[in-house]
Amino acid sequence: MAEYTLYIDESETFNSSGKKYFVMSGVIIRETNYPAIQSEMEALKRKVWNNAAGCENYILHEKDVSFANFPLNSSKLSAVASCYHIFTDTKKVQLLYNELSKLFKKSDLYTIGVCLDKSVLFARYGEKNLNNQLTIAIQLLIEHYCQFLIMNHAAGDICYEAMQPEQNTKIQQRLYELKALGSMYYSPKTIQDCIREIHFVKKSENMIGLQLADFVPNTLGRYVAGMKPKNKNFAKIVRKKLYDGCQDKTYRFGFKVLS
Repeated sequence: MAEYTLYIDESETFNSSGKKYFVMSGVIIRETNYPAIQSEMEALKRKVWNNAAGCENYILHEKDVSFANFPLNSSKLSAVASCYHIFTDTKKVQLLYNELSKLFKKSDLYTIGVCLDKSVLFARYGEKNLNNQLTIAIQLLIEHYCQFLIMNHAAGDICYEAMQPEQNTKIQQRLYELKALGSMYYSPKTIQDCIREIHFVKKSENMIGLQLADFVPNTLGRYVAGMKPKNKNFAKIVRKKLYDGCQDKTYRFGFKVLS
């Protein structure tokens, strides 16, 4: 039986009209393909950082790249690790995204995600009445991941970038509930058979899958919000790699917007 891991991150996006979007998304990688993708990522880092000693251990984080590149932050660079200071040069940012685009395009991976259109959901259901956004998003993402695993005759893990303990607990608890009670579409046994474990991993552990996943939520969020992408080609490739449910239904199984 094939084995996969879904690497997840999340982001909040706000557009100029004040609409709010919460995106939970990431990448699905088959375990046998992970070493090759890790090697590609390490080569990317060597290229971006000009073969600086130990650069393979630098951790790519979209938010810190953007922070360093924002001109008004030039006097605040101490807020991010020194390895990000090269991104004050826009050409370095372009190089990074160009290399990420190549990596995503050539690698055997899928992108997948869920978006909550918070402004619409609040208006329709009442902000005070809605369940926690993490709980809503992780349930739907797990269902779509289960569908992926079923279609690929596989089982899989989930790897989530560690947050505050109470946030980790909300996600862990929801998985326990789904395994015990099932979901709208899947029985408890199906979820138990498909999903093995969920792991919460600190950013400092330099996990390549999580670093790739880190660049997906904001990219998809900006697309839904109608905002200019940080890199047009990268955004296009992220959408092209979305899982389609093996039914050519990308925006049903690969990236579902709840509103």
